[in-house]
Amino acid sequence: MIHLNTQKIIITTDFSETSLLAIRHGAFLAKYTKGEIYLLHVITKHWEKFNVFTPSITLDNIEKASIAVQAKLEQLANDIKQEYNVSVTTVVNTGNPTSEIVKFAAEINAGLIVMGTHGYSAWEDLTIGSNALKVLTKSPCPVLTMSEYATSFGYKKIILPIDTSEHSRHKVVATLELAKQFASHVYAVGILADDEDNKRHAMQVMLRQVETAAKNKGVSCSTELVDNVKNRAVATVNYCEKMGGDLISIMTDQDAELSGFFLGPYALQVIHHSKVPVLSIKAAETDDSADWGDILPGT
Repeated sequence: MIHLNTQKIIITTDFSETSLLAIRHGAFLAKYTKGEIYLLHVITKHWEKFNVFTPSITLDNIEKASIAVQAKLEQLANDIKQEYNVSVTTVVNTGNPTSEIVKFAAEINAGLIVMGTHGYSAWEDLTIGSNALKVLTKSPCPVLTMSEYATSFGYKKIILPIDTSEHSRHKVVATLELAKQFASHVYAVGILADDEDNKRHAMQVMLRQVETAAKNKGVSCSTELVDNVKNRAVATVNYCEKMGGDLISIMTDQDAELSGFFLGPYALQVIHHSKVPVLSIKAAETDDSADWGDILPGT
């Protein structure tokens, strides 16, 4: 069973506008859940191509880069502490961004990684940025991503899409736990493709079970079934916009790293198109035959 643990939150930054926005989202979340922030920057071979410092400085080696980055992080950390009154630890590592982020998350047993979807390497994939994409598929914990459009803070309306896949249920408990902390209303939406009418009854059962689990946790929840869907990702994002959602909770597609945008998996498309933060959760290592009672106690 997957739970959401926000005691240790890693926020990655490359000093781009979107990553600075991610810092604010992560700090806001830490304030409300009494979490500790680890502000992480990874120096790569690309650092010398980008002017991310003000005023501009010349970096002729990794040691100087590390000192400059550390100073920039400390400045950001002080701003966060003053505005949000949360604990912040700054970390500067050198190497491959994905490997360093994932490794650090495992080392400190992080419960959440927060990152922007477009940084300085966004052109590499023309989708959500290569680093964010790879972290999503390799992270040992849930990942909260947001685009430049996610300028509102707080998660009063959480969209919880449910499909007919075996692992779709695994995100329910973690989503309800987040909703409990923010006194959010959860909109559980069952999504059926145009060839899945024979699964309507099973979907209705799933939605009732989600509603029951929400009630047991004291979370406000409503359910709806959307059918004849051509594209699940488009349906999810459209439903979020229709309901005025503040966050979408999805499962991480394990093959996302190998996919491009136009033929990309559900998770990749939702993250790319969503204008609100997306919480991506990796499926639990449980038997796919487990029933809902194993995943949702009390149902």
